[in-house]
Amino acid sequence: MKKQKLKISTQSKVIIITIVLALILLCNVLAPYKEYIAGQILFAKDKLIYVKTDEEHSFKPTWNKMELVEKSTTPDDSVCIVSDMTKEQKKEWKINNKYSFKEFSDTDYVNMKFFNHIQRISSNQFLQISYTYKKPFLFAKPVGYRKDKEINEIEDFGENFGSRLTSIKLQIYDINKRKVTNDRELINTRLVSDRYVLLYGAAKEIVISKDRIENKPFFVIPLCSINEEHFIGGPYRRTIDKNGIYDYPSDYTNIYCFYSNRHTNWMDIESLGNLLKQNGVDLKGVMCLYNSIDYNDVNFLIKTESLPQKDAYLYKVYPGLKKYRGKKGKVAKIYLKGLKSSDELVSYFLPEGQNVNYGDGIEIELKDKKKVKINSLEEYFDSIAQEKNDSYEEREVKEENRLSADLFDFK
Repeated sequence: MKKQKLKISTQSKVIIITIVLALILLCNVLAPYKEYIAGQILFAKDKLIYVKTDEEHSFKPTWNKMELVEKSTTPDDSVCIVSDMTKEQKKEWKINNKYSFKEFSDTDYVNMKFFNHIQRISSNQFLQISYTYKKPFLFAKPVGYRKDKEINEIEDFGENFGSRLTSIKLQIYDINKRKVTNDRELINTRLVSDRYVLLYGAAKEIVISKDRIENKPFFVIPLCSINEEHFIGGPYRRTIDKNGIYDYPSDYTNIYCFYSNRHTNWMDIESLGNLLKQNGVDLKGVMCLYNSIDYNDVNFLIKTESLPQKDAYLYKVYPGLKKYRGKKGKVAKIYLKGLKSSDELVSYFLPEGQNVNYGDGIEIELKDKKKVKINSLEEYFDSIAQEKNDSYEEREVKEENRLSADLFDFK
């Protein structure tokens, strides 16, 4: 029996050739977008696989957990917020406290989850970042997974614990109106196309800063992975608009929230720690960080069990704080703005009208490693007068370079 040859009509051949040419043309048209398309496909796959919320690594808004929100009764523009300490704060208090009265280097990222991801943007408005990680419905060890207990915790992000970032939200809360006035999802098409951020983004270190050239807010996500094959240097920086993230910032020099070590009429952070200690403050119960990004100049945290004696000037500034004296498991976060000097902060822990005590002299270290003792803030500035050069002045953050509420009036 002879085999019959498959006959294809001329019309069918034309159709097949047309389809092939159309596919080739489509591939050429889509070629520049292949990474984007691949990212969309992978993200869609993630949506199907990663369905269970990873509660351990996610972070929810905490506005409803604020027990006391009180503005200072003095002419400065400071705010005190009291809330229960989170598991993260209890766990990492000693670690963060150890570095509290030391200058951060220009490569240090901060665990913003420890600060509840809250940043102040005006006299009465605060922003907060929250985010959601999803677990796979079937556990599969991710590429590069390791059980090395000694590995630095900062490397334990993204694929290293097998979850994916599926949501990053920015909320703005008005303490006068006592409500959220802006609620915005930042993950959009652009961020999905940069899918590696969802795999390796260290969400707990996200910081919002200001693009000083474009006059817009941008967010920073440090990237980290223990798998060298997938390691991508960071941080990831993108500007924020009404649709979420959209472009590289023009200016991203100011990305370290607690980097600036000096403010006008404030001694350096290490010397301030020594002065607080001289005036009876237990440094294990307080944290002080000079802020170089937010509306406020200084972040000051006090465990409520470490609050000062009942006659301390602090309770005249924040009368509502007095009822928390001696209570355990809570923290008072004071966002300082407009204090005249570092001496004024120290005076919070003393009876009203009592002078700050410099004792036999507070030891400070100069640039040349020479150590001298000073007996007043004036002597401090006299001692470092020769260090007030251009580099010193550049480190003082101007008001127009800080976060402000108008940056988030998205049109």
